[in-house]
Amino acid sequence: MNAQIQQYLQHIQFQGTLEPTVQLLGQLQTKHLLTIPYENLDVALNLGISFSIPDLFQKIIIERRGGNCFELNILFSWLLRELGFSVTNRYAQFWRNVEEHSPPEDIPMHQLLLVKDAKQSYISDVGVGALAPCKPVPLIAGYQHREGRELYKVEYDEENGWMLFELTKQQWRLLYCFHDDANDAKFAPRLSKQKNKIAMIRTTRGRHTMMNNEFRIYEGQSLTTYTTNTEKEWLQALQRFFHISLQQ
Repeated sequence: MNAQIQQYLQHIQFQGTLEPTVQLLGQLQTKHLLTIPYENLDVALNLGISFSIPDLFQKIIIERRGGNCFELNILFSWLLRELGFSVTNRYAQFWRNVEEHSPPEDIPMHQLLLVKDAKQSYISDVGVGALAPCKPVPLIAGYQHREGRELYKVEYDEENGWMLFELTKQQWRLLYCFHDDANDAKFAPRLSKQKNKIAMIRTTRGRHTMMNNEFRIYEGQSLTTYTTNTEKEWLQALQRFFHISLQQ
């Protein structure tokens, strides 16, 4: 194991055997989501981003930042390949909070991973940020995947390809959809037009979210909201709730 892999595993606090199985994939995915936040601060602050592995490793592992779905899943796919997994990066249309008949250019792009174990493929995704599966989801039409109070299901049709739904208020809502073919070459990463500063991370008791100067702490059924009034308070809250420091 090279030094970078050791650093990565230490950062996400993983200890254990590294045989590339679906069990290991689930452990790494969960650890990743509990340690590395989704955040768009470089984009929102017009700082620019890079998708190269050295740059992503420096930002996310060395500087202990987070990233958007492209950054997080590209780096996670690199880790998985280094550990011997068979991984395919896939682009998807991200439908959460999007109107049903929105034009294609208004539908945010997303990246996810398909990981093959034996003859079965699994969705593995560390780039959603908000509620989404923490464990690999078998790519089987009609399959329902439960994690605690959360319930997801996979469906397929010719028009939309593979679809991942989430159960919200007793109704199935499309989270994202993608085609499992070689047509991703026609896409290029299209970053979100979101100008708000956003950060999200899972915790063992719930999740933390931030939009601009509002921080929300979800623990079980309780919600606590903090609003920062100065840049100093915002930076302190960013460090406290997401372990992100912008004062390098």
